[in-house]
Amino acid sequence: QCGRQFDSDVTVCPDDGTPLSADSTVADNAPPDPLVGVVLDDKYRLDARLGVGGMGTVYHATHLLIERPVAVKVLNPRLVADETAKERFRREARAAGRLQHTNAVAVTDFGETPDGLVYFVMELLEGRPLRDILAHESPLDAARAVSLMLQVAAAVEAAHEAGIIHRDLKPGNIFLVQRPDAPYIVKVLDFGIAKLAPEGGDVSLHDTLTGTGVMIGTPRYMSPEQCDGAQLTPASDVYSLGVILYEMLTGQTPFSGATPLSLALKHSSESPRPLREIVPTIPPAIESVVLHALEKNPQERPRDAGEFRRELFAVAERLGLEHSAGFSAPTIETLRDAGTETPSGRLIIDIERLRRSRAASSTGELGVPTTDEDVRSTSGRPAAAPPNAASHIESSSATSHAAHASTDA
Repeated sequence: QCGRQFDSDVTVCPDDGTPLSADSTVADNAPPDPLVGVVLDDKYRLDARLGVGGMGTVYHATHLLIERPVAVKVLNPRLVADETAKERFRREARAAGRLQHTNAVAVTDFGETPDGLVYFVMELLEGRPLRDILAHESPLDAARAVSLMLQVAAAVEAAHEAGIIHRDLKPGNIFLVQRPDAPYIVKVLDFGIAKLAPEGGDVSLHDTLTGTGVMIGTPRYMSPEQCDGAQLTPASDVYSLGVILYEMLTGQTPFSGATPLSLALKHSSESPRPLREIVPTIPPAIESVVLHALEKNPQERPRDAGEFRRELFAVAERLGLEHSAGFSAPTIETLRDAGTETPSGRLIIDIERLRRSRAASSTGELGVPTTDEDVRSTSGRPAAAPPNAASHIESSSATSHAAHASTDA
């Protein structure tokens, strides 16, 4: 129905359980892609197909002028004459292009060739989608789940601050980039159905491309108001974040159903099963954060991803999980505030001062209580402050070229 393709041994959609028909699977003898080898605008050579979705195809490509590998998403040629599809494609590029955040995929260019191919260019991601990790490794322990979710929430927080509501947050749109010298870096992908705030008094794209009463998104991860086709707010994305964190911690989503309609009804009317009934070792305070995000009434949830992230971080810090929750690197200003610079240019960081500074900026005035049971639930580790120590950190820069196909579901 959505145009997404799967391997031949996949029989149901991993997102909503919809049975797949034979013509929606990838045939082993699929014909070669005619666009492989094509050069777009004398700059981008399409080297290999990475993934196919309902809106377009993502290719591993090379920027010929600077010899850099990139990812290029090309609008399905069958949709070139569809102005709504073209505008939605432009909106995906525009939404991602607004964001300059470590945890959001970077869009660097957009173009339309003389023969009608519409495309945009992204950083190339090398790693694994969260969907694949959950399929083989869930449930995740609390420290790992919180670490990943803090990064996801940071990207969505940046989107909300830029006036963007993602509307399709799910494990398939969250990508984990592996770096040899650092933990996973999370990237949020696919702003294809994002809602952008109007600019310059223009009519909202949400109003022109999707109307009230239209259900759009992935049912397993949609908020009750999204299932009802109602107006969405940043709190709608918070609900989706809650569903994803629930799934990471328990190995299952709060609701399942044979059809999108049955899922929508459950999101709107049923209470999720408490997480600790499924995995008793989940700390109660983390369970409370998840259930807060899953409130039916959007006004009773955290109002946006920033509030959700701060609430989760406050609990993680009190449980002693902050060292696993490396959701963002400290800025150079933060590092300088936490240390002193030697005449040789080496920065000596007081780790305790850095920890206090980052905790204060991330938690604000939040005070989320935790219990002895919470502490015992975190892999049996007591919550303890790190020792007062100093570490030598030399300035360096690193770039991540990553490669993943952000396809439509």
